[in-house]
Amino acid sequence: MSTTISRADAPAIGIRALKAAPVVIATDGFEQSEPALIAGRIISGDEADAIRVVTVVNALPMMTPEAGLPYSADVDASRRADHKRAIAMQLEKVWPGESPVAIEVYDGDPVTRIADVAHNANASLIVVGIGRHGVMDRVFGTETALGLARIADVPVLAVAEGHSGSPRRIVVAVDFSETSLRAARLAVDLAAADATIYLVHVEPRDDTMYGWAPGADYRNDAGFALAEVRDRLNTVAEMTTQRVVLYGDPRAEVLRFASSVGADLIATGSRGRGLVARMLVGSVATQILRGATCSVLTVPLHAVMTPDQPIVIPQAKTPPREHWVAELDEFTKRNIGRRGLLEVDDRDIGAQAQSHDYPLLGATYDPYDKRVELMLGELGDVARHLTRGIGGVTRIDVLRDDRGRDVALRIEHGAGQTLLTFAG
Repeated sequence: MSTTISRADAPAIGIRALKAAPVVIATDGFEQSEPALIAGRIISGDEADAIRVVTVVNALPMMTPEAGLPYSADVDASRRADHKRAIAMQLEKVWPGESPVAIEVYDGDPVTRIADVAHNANASLIVVGIGRHGVMDRVFGTETALGLARIADVPVLAVAEGHSGSPRRIVVAVDFSETSLRAARLAVDLAAADATIYLVHVEPRDDTMYGWAPGADYRNDAGFALAEVRDRLNTVAEMTTQRVVLYGDPRAEVLRFASSVGADLIATGSRGRGLVARMLVGSVATQILRGATCSVLTVPLHAVMTPDQPIVIPQAKTPPREHWVAELDEFTKRNIGRRGLLEVDDRDIGAQAQSHDYPLLGATYDPYDKRVELMLGELGDVARHLTRGIGGVTRIDVLRDDRGRDVALRIEHGAGQTLLTFAG
């Protein structure tokens, strides 16, 4: 069954996709990618040469002679050809009668390749379907939308099932950072002419979270700041903009509000600066992407600037259990005194921050009790110590950047995990 793409559903303003700044649409050939193809075509309008359809074939592992299945380049070539034919059939199904578009087939890790193509093409947007989510996918998973939200330096639109036109009810998560302002502007560019834009700010439990002046009338000041954001948006006359100030956990409140208004799209920016923050998978942006039932637009920090740095993906070291004692001892020696964020991620309740900006004092593993102990706090200040004991540990991962410096420690246990990410 084919899908009709109505030009009447095109954005009121549009992102002005050009051949020099195309929309990159990622597809794996399966049904979950079809909403991305529909959205990408609507966004680009009649500019067929402003679309780049990208698909990635995971390379087969190299087989040893003992396995009896020697590696053959012909096998990879055949797989790429089959995959390209499947994508061509998908395009004909979703874009019946539309101008043909070249299909770009790559090998390797889908997230890395798609992000790299978008970076090199100076893309204006990456469009991808939302696949399955899982708590264990947060750092090392393969789910494409989440992975792109972490590493891409181009805005990422993850399109939910049922997409058939430009969004008409949009929730923008506003934390007054440059990225959230860019997310708001881009959301307006993608919106239908008669869209309602909800500018939502969630009042944090700690008034220092966003550097708000102590003692200020938070609700009034936030409302004023939202008005400033509204005035900086390029909305059309038919659009409606509403300011909303909520209280509580930003992730939960944004998702709850979006559900209550039947949002088609949630737009959010990533506040983080640098490699560690981009991999901080407990961020509001990533939790919204995981929990949303509608489409999600994420704008990374580097998308508000001219990208001039290559994409760097941290490497994970996963030591065997018999090396955990020595590995954590060495980890402590390398990182003692470094400040970080400690989060506990539970499958049922999501990510919960346990400490902010506390220096690491030590990390140890007790092989008898099978527990990891994390100790954080100011040296010599007994009033600011935190010890977290983690039982039932099944895996330990150390995440390092391209310079070999530790950026995160991940401890998997039971149905969740604990993450310690360093601030610098």
